[in-house]
Amino acid sequence: MHNTIALPSGIGITVSWFPMVMPEMYNRLDPTDSTSVWDFNSYVPDVVVINLFQNDSWIVTDPNNEQFINRFGEQAPTDTTIIQAYKDFVGSIRGQYPHAAIICALGNMDATKSGSAWPGYVQSAVHQLNDPDIYTCFFPYKNTGGHPKVNEQRQMASQLIEFIEANINW
Repeated sequence: MHNTIALPSGIGITVSWFPMVMPEMYNRLDPTDSTSVWDFNSYVPDVVVINLFQNDSWIVTDPNNEQFINRFGEQAPTDTTIIQAYKDFVGSIRGQYPHAAIICALGNMDATKSGSAWPGYVQSAVHQLNDPDIYTCFFPYKNTGGHPKVNEQRQMASQLIEFIEANINW
């Protein structure tokens, strides 16, 4: 049996629907308590899956959003800034888990819609990291409203399992 850890989505890397972003809280046991820090040596995964940027993709286009204003003021982040933030976050995960395979994923919501810049941001960051054990896996755009339903979650899970079996050398 192999160990896998998935970092939660529903939060952004550059901006979220609430004041904190994942780089500020991923290492916490309790996200509201900065002193409750996870011991990364207590569980060492073989694979880490990062599925983030969906929330960023919405908020960076809404200059009236309170968190946009709090993070960026009046100016949206540049492509370079977005890519660097993703690269920095993935690099911090690599620092905690130097031997794990890291899969940089994008879920099946509109961040993966045809014409979306977000897969390119992820690919650029991964390319710049130049690490053969960091992969990208983008789920096909679901083209239905709302968050993924159970059957859509199952489809993504199956695709992720197939991706891991085809690409990760245990």
